[in-house]
Amino acid sequence: MVRVISRRAAMVAGAALMALAQPVAAQAQDIKLGAILSATGGLGRFVPPIRDGIRAAIEEVNANGGIMNGRRVVLVEADDQTTPQGAVEAANRLVNLEQVPAIIGPLGSGMLLAAANATTIQAGVVLMSPSATNPAISALADNDTVFRVVGGDDFQGKVLAKIARDRGITRVAVIAEATDYARGFVEHFVPEFQRRGGTVSQNLVVESNRASYRSELATAAQGNPQALVLIAYPQSGGTTIARQALEGGFFDTFVMSEGTREAAFVREVGPANLAKSFGTASAEPPSDPQMIERYTANYRRVSQLGPNEPFVRQAYDAAMIVMLAMEAAQSTDRAAIKAAIRRVANGPGETVGPGQFARAKELLRAGTKINYEGIAGGHEFDANGDVAGYVGVWSVQAPDQTPFGSFVNTLN
Repeated sequence: MVRVISRRAAMVAGAALMALAQPVAAQAQDIKLGAILSATGGLGRFVPPIRDGIRAAIEEVNANGGIMNGRRVVLVEADDQTTPQGAVEAANRLVNLEQVPAIIGPLGSGMLLAAANATTIQAGVVLMSPSATNPAISALADNDTVFRVVGGDDFQGKVLAKIARDRGITRVAVIAEATDYARGFVEHFVPEFQRRGGTVSQNLVVESNRASYRSELATAAQGNPQALVLIAYPQSGGTTIARQALEGGFFDTFVMSEGTREAAFVREVGPANLAKSFGTASAEPPSDPQMIERYTANYRRVSQLGPNEPFVRQAYDAAMIVMLAMEAAQSTDRAAIKAAIRRVANGPGETVGPGQFARAKELLRAGTKINYEGIAGGHEFDANGDVAGYVGVWSVQAPDQTPFGSFVNTLN
């Protein structure tokens, strides 16, 4: 028997099904935590495990009663498309439409600078970046709203110069992508390499997302440099440059930063082709085994991706610090969160770490000062919102391992 229903009934039923298909919206009592991530564009392949690092911290908090007397935290994400303009649009949506009290990210330096200057500083919203490394961030007139849990390129660029010279490289050419990140890195690599007796035969800046870089590579190869210093993101130029350098016989050794520290980059260029290449990247000091176990267990509750992929640990810590600041302030007021960041992250205080949110909450309720020691480092914020960075040396043999084979936290 065929049952005929009215057009109105069909519309009501369809609306009900559509409602069921939608994701559960944040409830009035939930607390929104914003995130500006580069889900598309040059950093897109880095994002899935980084997003899950944030989700793992949120899951730990919610599984232990939430914050501010049981309120659940929900993640509200915006994609900056790995462009400064995209970052401004993402920040405007999160700050003005979603009314988030704080934001994790952006990931890239150019995106952070754009979002901060255009939107978040004026709104008084904390940005806590897990990965933006340009030294210009330290000089922002940000009213103490911009923080990052990773060291700056002023240090890492110099470390890469030291490592290159220590490995016997005396003459290099440089190709940098036209981004704030790459330019800032090179500005510190070049003078340090020269100070240590090295020669930079060519120093080129190239546009992103081009089909061919052969002309620039031919120029870079003039003067017989031993290696190409390649500072770029894989998807927006780095992979193409490396492959064309090899195909054209221009270079067989690359000196790189964390921008290309990606398993997919190694796979697409070819591990054998990168056997003589190496790079530096932001790293973490060796952690207590129990801390690693707790962190990994938290991450595995939300993801099967890599908990030690680039900047995943930093993303976890960034989210945890912001949520602990909310708990300490017992408020989602933007100014109150800002004021509480160092209260929960800087010593002295009772040390708490990954997997210990419940204990941290008890201590805060008792009026005890806490000192969050993260899976990515101690995170003692200075007056600029910066932390002391660690730099690791990576190679094709271990492109996605943490900790690295070696660490540098001083330069001599």
